[in-house]
Amino acid sequence: MKCFNKYFFFNNLVFASVFHVLVTCFCHLSVNAQFVDVSNNLQLSTDHTGGFLGTGVSFADFNGDYIDDLTFGHHAGQIRFYQGDGVGFEEIQLNIDNDLNESKSVLWADFDNDGDQDLLITNRYASNRLWMNNGNMQFTDITSTCGISTTPDSKSYGASFGDYDNDGFLDLYICNYHSQIVNIQNELYHNNGDGTFTDVTQNSGVGNGSQESFQSTWIDIDQDGLLDLHVVNDRITMLNAFYRNNGDGTFSDMASIWNVDAGIYAMNSCFGDYDRDGDMDLYVTNGPAGNRLFLNQFNESMGFVDVTQYEGVAVNQLCWGACFIDHENDTWLDLYVATGISFYTVVPEVFESHGVIHNVFFSSSGSSPMLSFSEEIPNSDQYGFSIAKGDYNNDGFPDLVSHSIGDHATVLSATPNGNHFLKIMPQGSSSNRDAVGAEVLVYHSDGQDTGLNEVELDVVFCGDKYLSQNSRFLHFGLGSSTQIDSVVVQWPGGMSESFKWLEIDDSVVLIEGASNQYCPSPSSFCGTNTAWDPETEQCISVIELNPCETDLDLDGKTAVSDLILLLSQFGTLCTQ
Repeated sequence: MKCFNKYFFFNNLVFASVFHVLVTCFCHLSVNAQFVDVSNNLQLSTDHTGGFLGTGVSFADFNGDYIDDLTFGHHAGQIRFYQGDGVGFEEIQLNIDNDLNESKSVLWADFDNDGDQDLLITNRYASNRLWMNNGNMQFTDITSTCGISTTPDSKSYGASFGDYDNDGFLDLYICNYHSQIVNIQNELYHNNGDGTFTDVTQNSGVGNGSQESFQSTWIDIDQDGLLDLHVVNDRITMLNAFYRNNGDGTFSDMASIWNVDAGIYAMNSCFGDYDRDGDMDLYVTNGPAGNRLFLNQFNESMGFVDVTQYEGVAVNQLCWGACFIDHENDTWLDLYVATGISFYTVVPEVFESHGVIHNVFFSSSGSSPMLSFSEEIPNSDQYGFSIAKGDYNNDGFPDLVSHSIGDHATVLSATPNGNHFLKIMPQGSSSNRDAVGAEVLVYHSDGQDTGLNEVELDVVFCGDKYLSQNSRFLHFGLGSSTQIDSVVVQWPGGMSESFKWLEIDDSVVLIEGASNQYCPSPSSFCGTNTAWDPETEQCISVIELNPCETDLDLDGKTAVSDLILLLSQFGTLCTQ
């Protein structure tokens, strides 16, 4: 049965708790999904009661069980780790500390390609920290030996990992907030492949000058097989940059040519294919002058077009993190925008001083402009900074976490409806193991019996938006589609690979180079009234695995397929 693990490796339908959720959602269909505030149920203590301009959040699985976990930064060094179990979270203690430093990014990445997640912490007015995972979730602080700067007075904010030279190892870019007191440019570190990094900032040309940078994102925007670098700067006189990878270790700033050299109070660098035309668009947050949405038109010309007013997504408040999310799995990306303050956080005085500031939610159905449903979103009157998405309860509908000001984090859970989904985690072999930079396209029927195919696109990031990290499972809403034609992965470096035989409403790990190693599901080897249990790697009783006795094929609902399975066994003798 090991053959199965090579290709699919994970299937969220094996969890008993998920069976219950799936049965529930099929029995309670709704026309439109909505968010439910589950913060009180989850009780994720964060103590975000101090600090300046927020601190980071990660929704990435850090313990390798393929269930989304949560990590929260802290203004006084107390990093919080919450292990997910598919239902909720349990706080765990790791041998990781950040002294009393004010953290910004908390970013998990397998920078040494050994199969487990390492942790980067960026700090304001303190040295950044890198912790290596030695296995079994035991960590060693390698900050002083790995080659990154140990300057104690840096003002680092966002960070992002990406393999810019396609050598199979993740390189690191760190954004620094320049001031007259702290004169430090942004930093680019090349991964040497031996657990160390080399500072290549000067030679590469991505130092970004004396700018006040908040966040960066690695993305191959011009589709030449090399990761480019988008950087946002927080001043109207400090234009945002978009560095094109020249392929020789150097970069050229193409922001003005590509029409994204915005001079605004930029906080957020967020990409998503909101118009579903097969390329990644860009949303940058700003102050009251208004956020910017840039439509990708590289297929027609080398650059972007500002469509902010056309789509009605300017917001015109002080905005921080923003996230594209298909909350109802209808194939169209929606947009959640966090608003906040620019003052030092002191609770509860901050609420008394600044009053109610609502986060904003835009829903898309494919027509313009996008529609604001902010008032319908629960707990929108929070001061949010960093936000990330994942699927904490494995119900197939993406959830949002906001590291908002207060004692506890805000979690908004999407309510399932009748739409379908596919969750994909690419895993590199010759490319970096986390497959950062990989582009994934899902081709599926339109669900209307027209014979036409639709396509969804997403990209694997490791550090984007404002101080945030999404789940490493890319989430694709499929609407009413009931069949997937293929999934095409464009691996870092340019190799394209097509995976067949994938099914809807599933979570899979796609391993680079394994598309021709199809293995049938272990359930095909099981006898009547038995099913495959991945924990014991045995065929066990259907009743033991699934309390719903009428769900004979274990697809999460009682349907015609179950009746056909029953009739196929009609007349046979029962031995038990």
